[in-house]
Amino acid sequence: MKRVRKVALAGALCLVMLFSIIPVIHVKADLGGWTTGAGGVMTITGTNITVREFYGNLYIEGTGAIPDYTPSTFTMRPWHYLDVHTITIGPGITEIGSFAFANKTSIKKVNIPATTFVKDNTSFMNVNSNVIFRVSGNIPATEQFGTITYTSLDSIAANAPNAAQCMFIMDSYEAAQKFREKSYPYLKYVYSATDESGPWNSKKDMTKDIKFDAVCKIAPDSGLHYLTNMTAQRRMQGSAFMEYISYFLEDYTYLCSYNMALSDQNGLIYGTNGAKRYVLHLQPKDQIVARQYRLIEMGPDGQLFILDDLDYNHATVTFETFYPTSTYALVYKYDLAMLQAMTMPNIATPALPTP
Repeated sequence: MKRVRKVALAGALCLVMLFSIIPVIHVKADLGGWTTGAGGVMTITGTNITVREFYGNLYIEGTGAIPDYTPSTFTMRPWHYLDVHTITIGPGITEIGSFAFANKTSIKKVNIPATTFVKDNTSFMNVNSNVIFRVSGNIPATEQFGTITYTSLDSIAANAPNAAQCMFIMDSYEAAQKFREKSYPYLKYVYSATDESGPWNSKKDMTKDIKFDAVCKIAPDSGLHYLTNMTAQRRMQGSAFMEYISYFLEDYTYLCSYNMALSDQNGLIYGTNGAKRYVLHLQPKDQIVARQYRLIEMGPDGQLFILDDLDYNHATVTFETFYPTSTYALVYKYDLAMLQAMTMPNIATPALPTP
């Protein structure tokens, strides 16, 4: 289990005005659409950038800049017709070009390295105003304009679709503090991934669709009394605050929430003497070979615990906890190496269930 000094407003405004008139010059890739290779992996023409989409998760990898587009060339974007909710930008991507993701209103989260520039305010134009930017790494890339240093973090802050509403989550408290001190004092929602007093406390749980589902069992080697019983209620539509905090995990996507309860003949058991092991049985449609699962547990006093999957069975999640009677969020990400292996020639691709 695993368990933002102020900047003078006048100076900040000067910097904002300066950056708005200085042209950011980068090498542009040739714009010519894309080619599709084995397993549906797309390569943007004229670049070394590959694009892969899997269940609404878009992975952009390789080296160089994502090309500039225009409203008249939207259809040349490999992801134009895809229903994408999460975008993961690889560490070799130096820039996100103009209009790259404009009008993609389904986007909820962008995983982006601290070293990637966002070209301008059209890159994410007309997307969801509440996009979560999960920024990984602490050291940005820089460009010099005379004596002024402009960084990739400056570009991310300046060109978020609606910086007053977007959330920015950094790797650490120190990184979040430095980012909040950027020359953009209107950044309201900047957090650390390790923040124990995050904004989920103000989120109301509006879930009504709750279903009893005996999907969690006590592991045979747990050492608990044979009369002890584990039950679970699966929240089909998700729990709002649990979905919210799942954004703090880089690359992970929220799936659903559970209320679980451990009990014996004397009633509910909230804590155990030592971490005990339990097995969560996944729904058939979620038993996908390339997925890696974790649980986020709401512990005592609002503490959050990240529980890793301790088995290699794609049909179950085995976890250990001291506090079994609690609320959990089930989150996942895809193993890109496994996806790549699954799409290589001469390797059989498992039949994946319809989500």
